[in-house]
Amino acid sequence: MHETDPDVARHPLPVSADTGSVDQVTYDDVSTILGAPLSEIKLEDRPHALRGAQILAQCLTLEGVDVLFGYPGGANLEIFDVLQEYGIRCIRVEHEQGAAHAAEGFARATGKVGVCLATSGPGATNLVTGIADANSDSVPIVAITGNVPSHLLGKNAFQEVDIVAITTPITKRSALVDRVAGIPTVVKQAFALAAGNRPGPVLIDIPKDIQQHYPRDPDGNYVPPRMPAVIAPPEPPIGPISSSQLEVCCQLIRAARRPILYAGGGITSSDAGPLLVQLAEKLGCPVTTTVMGLGTFPPDHPLALHVLGMHGTKYANVAINEADLVLAVGVRFDDRVTGRVSEFIKHGQIIHIDVDRSELNKNKPATLPICADLRWALRQLVAAVQPGDYTAWVSYVTELKEKYPMTVADDRELTPQYAIALLSHLTGGNALVTLGVGQHQMWAMQHYRVRQPRSFLSSSGFGTMGFGLPAAIGAKIGCPERMVIDIDGDGSLNMTIHELSTCHRYGIGVKVVVINNQWLGMVRQWQDMIYKGRRAESSLSDPMTAVKRAKEVDIYPDFLSIARGYRVQAERVACKEDLRAAYERMLADPDEPYLLDLIVRPEENVYPMIPAGATYKDIIMSEDDLKKDSSPSGQGSNI
Repeated sequence: MHETDPDVARHPLPVSADTGSVDQVTYDDVSTILGAPLSEIKLEDRPHALRGAQILAQCLTLEGVDVLFGYPGGANLEIFDVLQEYGIRCIRVEHEQGAAHAAEGFARATGKVGVCLATSGPGATNLVTGIADANSDSVPIVAITGNVPSHLLGKNAFQEVDIVAITTPITKRSALVDRVAGIPTVVKQAFALAAGNRPGPVLIDIPKDIQQHYPRDPDGNYVPPRMPAVIAPPEPPIGPISSSQLEVCCQLIRAARRPILYAGGGITSSDAGPLLVQLAEKLGCPVTTTVMGLGTFPPDHPLALHVLGMHGTKYANVAINEADLVLAVGVRFDDRVTGRVSEFIKHGQIIHIDVDRSELNKNKPATLPICADLRWALRQLVAAVQPGDYTAWVSYVTELKEKYPMTVADDRELTPQYAIALLSHLTGGNALVTLGVGQHQMWAMQHYRVRQPRSFLSSSGFGTMGFGLPAAIGAKIGCPERMVIDIDGDGSLNMTIHELSTCHRYGIGVKVVVINNQWLGMVRQWQDMIYKGRRAESSLSDPMTAVKRAKEVDIYPDFLSIARGYRVQAERVACKEDLRAAYERMLADPDEPYLLDLIVRPEENVYPMIPAGATYKDIIMSEDDLKKDSSPSGQGSNI
């Protein structure tokens, strides 16, 4: 978040007489020995006393927070009441899940900690999907929830839920604030944890009385807490590669004849892309990335193999499985990459470097597992490694790229691949792209050539439909100078399309490109492959439209009408020859919200595809490959 004037942080705007001189208690108040309403604070202390909500807001400004995403409700109104007073802008979304995803989008795009704010009960639980998404993809966010007053906790009060217990498995820490004076410490720890080592989400739950009360001592004296709090590091710092491990690492690299660099989201999180390029060029070895690693390595670099995995390039999948050494940096060996893990890199050695020790040997045993800070580790490797002779290997991999290119077929119809490839061309690959989840996400991975880090924001580990639009809102708030485009599917967009209201309300210039095929496309593809074409509940078209006139296009839902209902400009394209001009109209003003509904060929499948639970040798490149083995067992059974 943007730098905050230290004078503003130390000396907030004066408290108005209406909010600073009287209590705003909306329940039977129960004082504690360390916190009480203003009426119980000594008269001489009242003019300068800060209540919990004000202390929280000041702590947020000290962490550099000047914007957050939220939705007001009874249990967090105290916090909303003081945000403007402390120079914190709130983007009010239309659903709390959107607040969490917007905070993610902000964090993923900027590298800073995103903040979301919700009320108790359903407001808090509506954040859970976004928090879990951030946890899966290691995104630094702080989620703040209000709760019922402390004396009502555990009594099934109105809109009470134990959100700390609910979110403990999906956060780095979930904390209930139990006293007003503890707010600065909890906030400081939350931001340090969210951004530290392996980033991730942290939750702070603040009962309403803690927000309304003033810190005091047993004698009734107002006792302001120290802000910012001074804390011990909440997790031990991760250092460089040890000298002994570095020596072994260099030996393995020097002895290799077919090495490959395999880079993931850890490179993005640590902003280590330039170091990755330096290491690859010094070694002269090819590089493949995960979806989370897109943008960290130039897509047109001679050593680039693009993305590997289920829908990655054939040449990347072949290369990593035929390598004799895989240098895996900031990756999890996710099942969508490995397929049948026992067969993945079956004959090669693996050096696995990650900041999170628990990832080492978790999914795939490594020859040399190294827990280290990635920026530090890559600097060490750039300085120390001496490459072997990889000429024949690079020549072989280059031939694979030429033999199995990721091309767009020349077709008269408007296909999703063409639509995305043209968008990539017109933006030069420099837009900041967010995605929904489904076929369009994979086509975007394949055909949008990302040229900048932190520019391909995908719900990768959790696969959250509806992620794209609210994430784009957060990204645009964090990077207002960038062109921000949500490449979405009709099914995924339908889950959060109400956030177009947020775009209009705050003038957030997000572009939404809908790859509209009238299906839950990935579900339909799996149903055709595994379930003998039984397309149970995967059609998105209008079931009530039984008869259509010749060449009539009946699109349901009508995204144009919905967008216009939210006062967002929209248009539809169904013909390939009309697309370029429509894109140019959409991209003309980067600050204007815009929806472009693209009616694409309805039953297109995503290829290449390695069936779930299969190996790279089972890769399907086309419909012709699919016909060779159409049995369910041949396609895998784990979606």
